[in-house]
Amino acid sequence: MRTKLVRRVLCLALSAAAAAVSGCAGGGGATKAAARGETSGTYSFWPAFPAEPRVQFLRTFRGSVDMEDAKGGMLEAIVFGAETERQALINKPYGVAMRNGRVYVCDIRGDAVVVLDVAKKQTRLIGTGGSQRLSQPVGVAVADDGELYVADNARGVVVVYDEKERYTRVVGVQGMKPASLALHGARLYVADMTAQVIRVFDRKSGADLGQIGSVGDGDGQFRLPLGVATDPQGNVYVSDMMRCRVQKFSPEGVFLAGVGAVGDQPGCFVRPKHIAVDREGVVYVVDAAFQNVQMFDSELRLLMYFGAAGPFNGALDLPAGICVAEGDLSAFEGLAHPGFEPRRLVLVTNQFGPNKVQVYAFGAVRSGYTAADLAKSAATIATGIGTTEETKEMNRTGQIAEPVPETVGDEPRSGTTVSPK
Repeated sequence: MRTKLVRRVLCLALSAAAAAVSGCAGGGGATKAAARGETSGTYSFWPAFPAEPRVQFLRTFRGSVDMEDAKGGMLEAIVFGAETERQALINKPYGVAMRNGRVYVCDIRGDAVVVLDVAKKQTRLIGTGGSQRLSQPVGVAVADDGELYVADNARGVVVVYDEKERYTRVVGVQGMKPASLALHGARLYVADMTAQVIRVFDRKSGADLGQIGSVGDGDGQFRLPLGVATDPQGNVYVSDMMRCRVQKFSPEGVFLAGVGAVGDQPGCFVRPKHIAVDREGVVYVVDAAFQNVQMFDSELRLLMYFGAAGPFNGALDLPAGICVAEGDLSAFEGLAHPGFEPRRLVLVTNQFGPNKVQVYAFGAVRSGYTAADLAKSAATIATGIGTTEETKEMNRTGQIAEPVPETVGDEPRSGTTVSPK
């Protein structure tokens, strides 16, 4: 059964996506709280007024050089440990995860996982030294017991670290080329670019438990599964970059639902990348061509989208990775508009531009405020999708040559097609 929250978001966002917002928007009329809506500065919100905003941009992370904590103070320490003395810059981020005040960023050019420990105000690197150094980390996830799992696309394994970020083991099978990973209970799910399936492992023993999907163009099949995520019930969601489609499977691997096709309308994709699911069952899908994040309910019905390319706070520039953090809101206290109530964090990585990790809050208008109150401080942001070079070409020719990189990193913004290995 869908929650009241999801029903409300669906009502608001579908209207915004169709550019025909109706009575789903917040109540009108002057209120005593209107004066509290007068703030200094501007805030980036989605969807745009007159709909009630449900997503607000909070801040960006770039690396240790210009890193400030969420409350404006400089980080107190940069901790590299015994394995490295390199400066903790984020060069080209891909996968991202957050748990217990720590942001884990896969740097595919730095060949490391950058840890932004917001809680301790420290920055450190994982996987930069020794025989088990990382080669091209592209996906990361943190288990409930604190174990850290990193998908290394070049080495073809998942590297596991303990709760103190010390190397313990690798998980994988011969010839695997992981593009992302997800955890649920004792299971580890890996999107394998070589076999074009989702591999399932016992995350502790590393035992191969089988696979989800097969190669093909039907329901339950993939051409290039790139993103994988799980919901609280153990259902598995997969984004397929070649088919421009997202599919949902039961914990047993049975196909349940699918959405998407190549297109420049909301609900379609051109280059879907990583995927995340929050505890309410809302599904978040990054599209590197649209340079936004589309949101769907648990039945894969479109809710809304946020982000776009442009010169405004919260803009995206060839985004790839995404995660949802339940909790950890205290680390970003004071960054939300006083009339906006954050409920969870959504982090998205940019492969280009200076703003490497964008932090957004999903929430709702606070009681006593209206959408109009928040609109007084709203930034002017790009709207719509289908504005990139990829979608311009698709609009002109009716088709697009989708790039299929041999690895998930350093791919072109548009252009050539290469054969996957």
